[in-house]
Amino acid sequence: MPSLLERVKGLWPTTGWLSTVPGQRVALGVAVIILAVVPIAVRVVPIGLEVGQPAPRTFRATRPIQYVDTEATQALREAAREGVNPVYQFDQDAQTEVRRDVVEFFSSALSVQASLDTSAQVEYLLDRYGSRVDTPTVEALVSLDTTATEAAARNTESLVAGVMASRIQENDLEQARNQLAQSAELIPMSLGQRYVVIGVGTAFIEPTLVLDQEATEQAREAAAERVSPVVTLVQEGENIVAKGEIVTERDVEMVRSLGGLERGVDLQSVVASMVLMAMLIFTTGGFIYRFEEHVWLRMRDLLIIAALLLGMMYLTRGTSLLAPELSPYLMPVPLAPILATLLVGPVAGVIITVLTTIGGLLLGFSGGVQVVATVLASLAAIVVVANINQRSHLFYAGGYVIALQGVVSFGTSLASGNAIQQALGAGLYGLLGGLVTAVLTLGLLPFFEHIFGVTTDIRLLELGNPGHPLLRRLMTEAPGTYNHSVMTGNLAETAAEAIGANPLLARVGSYFHDVGKLRRPAFFVENQAGGVNPHDTTSPTLSALIITAHVREGLELAKEYRLPREITDIIIEHHGTSMVSYFYNKAAESGGAVHERDFRYSGRRPSSPEAALIMLADSVEAAVRALGKPTPQHIEDTVRKIVKGKIEDHQLDDAHLTLADIERIVQVYTRMLASVYHPRIEYPEPPARRDPDARQRNEPSRT
Repeated sequence: MPSLLERVKGLWPTTGWLSTVPGQRVALGVAVIILAVVPIAVRVVPIGLEVGQPAPRTFRATRPIQYVDTEATQALREAAREGVNPVYQFDQDAQTEVRRDVVEFFSSALSVQASLDTSAQVEYLLDRYGSRVDTPTVEALVSLDTTATEAAARNTESLVAGVMASRIQENDLEQARNQLAQSAELIPMSLGQRYVVIGVGTAFIEPTLVLDQEATEQAREAAAERVSPVVTLVQEGENIVAKGEIVTERDVEMVRSLGGLERGVDLQSVVASMVLMAMLIFTTGGFIYRFEEHVWLRMRDLLIIAALLLGMMYLTRGTSLLAPELSPYLMPVPLAPILATLLVGPVAGVIITVLTTIGGLLLGFSGGVQVVATVLASLAAIVVVANINQRSHLFYAGGYVIALQGVVSFGTSLASGNAIQQALGAGLYGLLGGLVTAVLTLGLLPFFEHIFGVTTDIRLLELGNPGHPLLRRLMTEAPGTYNHSVMTGNLAETAAEAIGANPLLARVGSYFHDVGKLRRPAFFVENQAGGVNPHDTTSPTLSALIITAHVREGLELAKEYRLPREITDIIIEHHGTSMVSYFYNKAAESGGAVHERDFRYSGRRPSSPEAALIMLADSVEAAVRALGKPTPQHIEDTVRKIVKGKIEDHQLDDAHLTLADIERIVQVYTRMLASVYHPRIEYPEPPARRDPDARQRNEPSRT
């Protein structure tokens, strides 16, 4: 039964760039980046948490946080801004302009003294300067004669110039005018002149300092920036807002600081998150490509890693939305690394640990010492489950994980500065989180195995149990084939250990590689037990057809019994496209046209080291078993001859084996077969059995 992954792959383009290995990996990376950015960038305030409304439940700090009180910080910064005095600049042209205005005023007065009467002079001067000089001053001016007016003009210009040489602000004008009046009192002149000088001088005096708006704003901004943010330390477990209390902006900000919760989509956050995730994903892809080639080449493993990363990120975001007050120690942090280890391998578990830890940081789920705790718990869990090869052992591993998370949570809480009581509470949460992790691992492992078509070591051990229905049939209906398969499994398993392949897959694959012989067991020599050989009365072509059909028939049985893909691949590949030489030679000897293709298997060449090991073990075991005098040297020569033949027939081209691997395989097979098929010593019969009466004749008489 095809897995869901295999069904989805049927919808993928089979031509074009996306059908290539790089195209598929890039497409997967882009999809992961987009899907991972969504929970980071799209953030919402927890359900029911709204400013001005009662809190629907109590929100507690799930970890120690340093909360920046923006409201208090802003108030201090505004106070600092208000405390900065305005910045003024001295107007170098103010004195010159005022002196010019004074001279112009007196010149106008002198110009009309001779040509107009008194009332006309007053009217003329008020019309031009009435906005600055009052009527009594103008009336006093026109009452002076020309000489007195000229003297008043000189004195006024001199006094104005002296006063305006100093720095005068708007609020200093009254003081400057008083200074001018006092100075005028010291100059000897008539009362009328003094009145005119003081009146005109005080009317024309202006500020010499003007407000520099830009410099003032810069000074205020600098003062505000010098104010340090008001940081509030919130301890783990401390209430942020209790149920029923009116929610303030401060409460929402504190909850936001726990989980990065913001309403709506922030474009800047989206861009930043996408850049970070792109760097993270493509860096991880480069690491896998460089150091884990077998994972890179297997799209299924990459999809598992992507699914676990996205699953943990969405689980974390969902928790922060629905229950942000939930302690992070309750979260099944090691779950994704454990599943990655069981489904792909320990290195994949470490990769997932790095990815989920950084994802938790971007989501605001963890920070500070908790990051160390997350990494420590995940790595320790990987070590615990890395060598599990029985499903029952998951229960023991679950116990280790439970205890591990409890200890790590306790230590993390203490390291965060919490009291011993709080640390014990965190340890209890950690124990519960470990229990959740263990339960989810047991529940999700079969799900992932089915969805992605993964055959874990646990599944292989279950298949390798002699009680498996198909193996029981093989044992009873084709016992010779069963014994041959067991011997093949021993050979392949030992060789797999020697070259670093999967020993368990090699052994279990060997058990099932010849199940197709169940359809016609009597046609295979190991099941004939010295009886009649049906091939003696069958044409070589038909015999070859019957022999090669056991691969196709084995595949049919594998589908019937729902064997995993790794096993069905071995069934298809264990003979590759090799030739049934015995019947080919027999047909050639009989004369007539003989086509080589009629005597070759229709499978495919081994595509994995395990399938190649089984192909070689299958061939050498049968060949050595048929030797008349299986001496060690004869056995080694036979093994090397068969291996050389497979290489020359290009059967091992796709098996990813090196020359060193092949030499180790030859040595292992030679050593094991020599220990099994060594020449037997023919023991002589006991003397009593050769001559039953000898003992009686040789016994002395007792009489």
